[in-house]
Amino acid sequence: MGEVTDQTVEVVLKALAGGVFVLAFAALAEMLTPKRLAGVFCAGPSVALASLIVTAGIAGVPDVLASARGMQIGAVGFTFYCLIAGPLLRRWGAWRGALAALAVWGVVAAAGYTLAPQGLLGVRIPAVPAPLPQPAALELPPPPARLS
Repeated sequence: MGEVTDQTVEVVLKALAGGVFVLAFAALAEMLTPKRLAGVFCAGPSVALASLIVTAGIAGVPDVLASARGMQIGAVGFTFYCLIAGPLLRRWGAWRGALAALAVWGVVAAAGYTLAPQGLLGVRIPAVPAPLPQPAALELPPPPARLS
């Protein structure tokens, strides 16, 4: 039961942090011109940043690196999806074109995990170091008895 509660708290924290970052990036996007770039800054980067911050606070650096690796590979797959979706939509229509582009994303993401197991930037996920051995407790002789 405790693990479910921990996961629930993590999801709630990620949602709250994501909302805060979406608002901050939306405020930034309002100041940018042209307005068509506003959407680029509102969802993806803010939710990813919030997720990484919450993961760092709860799970630590190895999980953050693993999440970042997934984000890198997913972003490359999404780039291929965007490049291929337009021509496929024009050629095959909405449903078949979108499904074919999604299949391309899946193939690119699977290839990314296979070909770049350490992530696209080559960052190796360090093993969590073992705790340092604690020195043995000092055994002090009992204090001398007081004469009163």
